[in-house]
This record gives sequence, structure tokens and C-alpha cells, in this order.
Amino acid sequence: MKSTPNILLGVTGSINIATIFLYISALQNDLRCRMHVMMTPAAQTFIPATTIMHSIDGDVFVDLSAKGDFKMPHVELTHWADAIVILPASANTVAKVANGFAQDIVSATLLCASSPVVMFPSMYIGMWQKPSVQRNIAQLRRDGYIVYPREQQEAPKYGMQDSEGKVNLNEVDPTGGSLPAPQAASAFVRRVLGQT
Repeated sequence: MKSTPNILLGVTGSINIATIFLYISALQNDLRCRMHVMMTPAAQTFIPATTIMHSIDGDVFVDLSAKGDFKMPHVELTHWADAIVILPASANTVAKVANGFAQDIVSATLLCASSPVVMFPSMYIGMWQKPSVQRNIAQLRRDGYIVYPREQQEAPKYGMQDSEGKVNLNEVDPTGGSLPAPQAASAFVRRVLGQT
């Protein structure tokens, strides 16, 4: 891991966005990283971009417009980043990325990404348990995205499909798409950076 890694944080429209400042602080303190933030339109309905801007040393990107040194941010940010962290990852963003949509700065950037992408799903348990969400999580994993494992699972089986493509809801993580503690999330990203 670089002594000062570049972290691109994607923030999406999940109710757990209310705790995003704890996660930003944990990532910055633990990783001693440089950070830019991307926000979906839904995320901006919870917290204005200008509020997040004061918590980081980089820029906040809310659309595909040029900003600073980044003339095409959805492409150039992927080259800048040592890792891309999507926290919280809403069901909507998970679905967009799993299906290759590029409708906002976050999904467009992930479609261009060559850096490791770590997703921390965060949603109501009723949404998490839906077969469509579990199919999307399984697709993300097949596509090489690192989806935060639930609980202590190192090799998660949650959201995995059987040979017929069906998701067994008995194997769906019962904790739902809940976020880990900020320090646990930061430690997980640190492990991912150590492997690249």
C-alpha cells in the first residue's frame, strides 16, 4: 500500500448517509489518504455536497462536469484512485452498476473503473432480501467488485445463485445490507489496498 493512497469515495442515497462523516474520518485517519468524493443525486437529497466538501482535502463531484484537473472526471478519477469505495451503496446504485448503467457520476465512473472497487451495501432488510437485489450482488461479485462481506464471512455465500440461477433466501445474510462500524470499514479497505 502507498503511504498516502488516493481514495475515491462514492456516496449514494441510502438513509445511512447520515453517518458518512464518521466513515470519512475513519478512512482519512486510518489510511492517511487523499480523498475525492462523488455523490449521486439521491445522496444530495440527504446531504448537500458543500457540507461534505469541508470534510475532505479534495473535490466533491456531483455530475460529469469538469472540475479542477479532471476534465472528464468519470474517466480520469479512475486513473487517480488507488481504490474506489462506495459507501453507502444503495439498492438503486447496486442495480445500476450490476447492469452496466452509467446514469450519474458514480455509476459512470464505476463503468470506467480499473482500480479495485469496494462496495458497502446499505439498505432496509426487506430490500436486501429481495431476489433481485441478491442477483445484483452476485453479479457484482462475478464482475470483480469487492462487496463487503457480511459479519465475519471472508468468503461470503450470501446472494450466490444455484446452478439454475435462483437465489436461496435461506442463504441471504440475515443482517441485511447494514454497514460495518467505521473502523471496520476502514480496516477492510486497508486490506484491499494491501492486496493491490
